[in-house]
Amino acid sequence: MKKNIFALLAIALLGIFSTSCEKVLEKTPDGQITIDQVLSNYARSQGLIDETYGQVYLIRDGIAFVYCTIDALTDNAYTAIPYNAYDWHNGSLSLSNPVINDLWASPTDQLWPDFWRGIRFANNAIKYLPQSTAITDLQKSQWVAEARVLRCWFYMNLMEFYGPVPWFDEPIDPNFEGWNSLVRPTYDELADKIAAELDDVINSGDLAQQSTPTDARHVDCGVARAIKARVYLNNASVLNNPNHDDALWQKALNAALDVTAMSQYSLVPMSDYKSLFCSDFANRPSEIIWRSWYNNSEINNKNAVNVQPYGSGIPAMWNCGESPTQELVDCFEMTNGALPVTYDDDTHLHVTVTPEAAALGYSEGKNGDPYANRDARFYNNIVYNGCNYGVPYNCTEPYIIETFVGGKNGFNDVIAKETQNSCTGYYNRKDSQIKFWGANGNNGNCLGTYWVYFRLAEFYLNAAEAYCELGKYSEACQMLNMTRERAGQPAIEDVPGYAASYEFLMPRIRNERRVEFCMEGWRFHDQRRWKILSETNRFVTGMRITKDDDGNLSYERRKIRDYQSYTDKYLIMPIPLEDAKKMVNLEQPEAWR
Repeated sequence: MKKNIFALLAIALLGIFSTSCEKVLEKTPDGQITIDQVLSNYARSQGLIDETYGQVYLIRDGIAFVYCTIDALTDNAYTAIPYNAYDWHNGSLSLSNPVINDLWASPTDQLWPDFWRGIRFANNAIKYLPQSTAITDLQKSQWVAEARVLRCWFYMNLMEFYGPVPWFDEPIDPNFEGWNSLVRPTYDELADKIAAELDDVINSGDLAQQSTPTDARHVDCGVARAIKARVYLNNASVLNNPNHDDALWQKALNAALDVTAMSQYSLVPMSDYKSLFCSDFANRPSEIIWRSWYNNSEINNKNAVNVQPYGSGIPAMWNCGESPTQELVDCFEMTNGALPVTYDDDTHLHVTVTPEAAALGYSEGKNGDPYANRDARFYNNIVYNGCNYGVPYNCTEPYIIETFVGGKNGFNDVIAKETQNSCTGYYNRKDSQIKFWGANGNNGNCLGTYWVYFRLAEFYLNAAEAYCELGKYSEACQMLNMTRERAGQPAIEDVPGYAASYEFLMPRIRNERRVEFCMEGWRFHDQRRWKILSETNRFVTGMRITKDDDGNLSYERRKIRDYQSYTDKYLIMPIPLEDAKKMVNLEQPEAWR
């Protein structure tokens, strides 16, 4: 039987505890627990908030399953694997096939039921925690405040994938019969509801200003403000604001500035950039507002580089997974601020090197070098031919990448099969670590890998976008330069061709966002809120490098695959068919009607 909103929202509390909290909430012999037994026991009361946190997606390559990242559903990355991503780009998304689902679970449904389950658990925590006799008044108020923020987090996720949905602020009675009367609010109405909820929590004083390192999974005022800012940015974007209401952009701007004004957060220097994604969990970098608390270093076995050719008994990885596309690589500027190439036609296979890039040595000609003198983030995020990937654990020599055909990490022409070699000529480096691998089968000897949900850089770029949409170009530049200058790139006013205009600045703001957050998962939503799928998701390309007998390298841009995931049906996912049948007045997105 498929999971649906009715089972998730209207399930009895006793059923929740008999199926979800076996360790925390010890069951009576018949498997049932009364609410009194929950509220009179400390561990069981705490289980109300713990189970709410338990619904947060924690691994970056699990949300789009099978071991697939959300970036692989965009033009940022390609994954050669005959599962979700391949079906997604085949155009298989339908009312009866959500595609983004867990093929190895039963039932397979994901996203829609999981976010609703989070809301259900949050509402139970909000209702019942104040009645507990086993916890202190401080714990009651703080955990309820956290549950209210988490409820907004789950609503934000539902809105990003499925559009606005009805707001429930308490558990649904199992006998509720009003499903057919439910209607969609407008995006603006739900955004304002979420903002008001978060403001109320912040102003209550019940929520920590910033969680401590030992409580780093707990949401705090920074997380609350970050959710509000992201919801308002989505609300103002063209997908939800086609008439460009400036008032919505002002809301987005104000919310972003509220985050940047928080003194407890600061951008880390470029020398510490890697620590944003790979670090000791207890030592949270100053830029992080909220991140997963699950160590996802296993991502090195599913979405990184196969280190086995190094030798010394290192095991082979399962799959290289997400491989950055040439389109993404082309977004990384030269050190003088110039973009490296312009496309001569719609195929992306024929390019003109910009004069400023040529002046710094960029060349795709024979024995040329298209990878020198690039934005520092290129070297932090992308594994490319000839780069030093580092030294495996318990080894001494660095591993030098060879992506040319026949090289250790050579180009793979088979695009729909689990593979250890990239189909694009590139590999992800952002949150991968060579020290996961080591001699004699050792792995995991590296820092933790944690998926970042919010970091300060996002809100500088949110503000830059909002300022630009409001025609305040000087202020937009100031915000944009925060991440550029951290990376050692020139101020935007100093790049070739600068003009204080929307036509110049907005593409560069979007490009900056793509570069700064590549492989973090947010391109998926940016493409939709900007309504650019029809421009960006028709195909992807890579760089096929060959090496002749004399060691000369030749570069060829190669189309990897045509996509069918660019239509309006991919802008907002449809409500799963079984629930859509029962909520007849909750309209499907326009493209699905």
